[in-house]
Amino acid sequence: MKQVLESCDLGPNEINVRVSAPAEELENSAPEKQSGGLRYLSEEENRRWDELVEASPQGSLFCRSWWLRVVAPYSRVLGYFDRGRLVAGIPLFFKKRLGIKFCTMPSLTQTWGVVIEPIEGKRVHQMTRQMEILTIFARHLAGEQVFLQRFQPTIANFLPFQWLGFRQASRVTYVIEHLCDLDRVWAEMRENQRREIRKAEKRGIVVERCDPEIVAQNLAKTYVRQGLQSPAKTHLLRLVQQAARQNDAGECFAARDASGQVHAAAMLVWDRKRAYYLAGGGDPTLRTSGATALLLWKMMQFSSGRSAVFDFEGSQIPAVERFFRAFGASQVWYHEISKMPRWLRAGLVLAGKA
Repeated sequence: MKQVLESCDLGPNEINVRVSAPAEELENSAPEKQSGGLRYLSEEENRRWDELVEASPQGSLFCRSWWLRVVAPYSRVLGYFDRGRLVAGIPLFFKKRLGIKFCTMPSLTQTWGVVIEPIEGKRVHQMTRQMEILTIFARHLAGEQVFLQRFQPTIANFLPFQWLGFRQASRVTYVIEHLCDLDRVWAEMRENQRREIRKAEKRGIVVERCDPEIVAQNLAKTYVRQGLQSPAKTHLLRLVQQAARQNDAGECFAARDASGQVHAAAMLVWDRKRAYYLAGGGDPTLRTSGATALLLWKMMQFSSGRSAVFDFEGSQIPAVERFFRAFGASQVWYHEISKMPRWLRAGLVLAGKA
């Protein structure tokens, strides 16, 4: 599963936790009173945070304030200030399950991690400054009983976390890195993938915008076929689509035949850096129509003028990995950073969730 802790702590005894800063931080929480160090950002500082996310190599759509409001309304951004300037931050999302506070990730969110402003100068200076900032966050987060985040692929350095007792696991996604050159993308696809796309077009299947309910229905069908519960809820997909449309950052698409029957559907979200195949699925009785390949190809074409990279968001499931790889996509590895008591980790292993 994409989100280990999320899959293990769902249930009637779970509550989302609104984070309050410790008293010593609250006393100095106003920006004008704190020129350096760590503190939680206020809602009034969302614009400041979004500017950092936009400029940072580690910044992504999943860190933007509008995304946090929709998928994790109780999340907070822990910021690091230097001489009154916001230079780094990390979104944090807390859940409570059976009396244990989990610092984890919300639904539909691929990666978070520490977002750092661009660092100028020689490589040695860049690495030294990055180590300093990551160490500050690692020391603070080491105080959490349970922590799990998947860091943005542009964060290659996890040593400060490892040195403080966190564990690292490698995760993989597949991406199309030259999205601006669609002729090249087409040429680098496996031939059978191109045949699937042509087959769907010959059958009269077209890709058009749709409601998020269609995506949720087809996602659920895919998971039912695999004997799993769908991770995405219809109401959340609708909220994400509404907010994404308002920010020119998302849309839902469906592949339909001439009779109007939906073969596959997906939600796409994007910023200028990446477009993400956020969620999707298809009718298992129509799997041989080529519609899913056509749907993804049309989403790449749609994304070409909006983003530099197309991200498939995974997968480490063999059949899905083969399908994504057939588009000529490249592997990109990223780090999952976690910390939890041994007894909890052992329990997750026994439950098949770690």
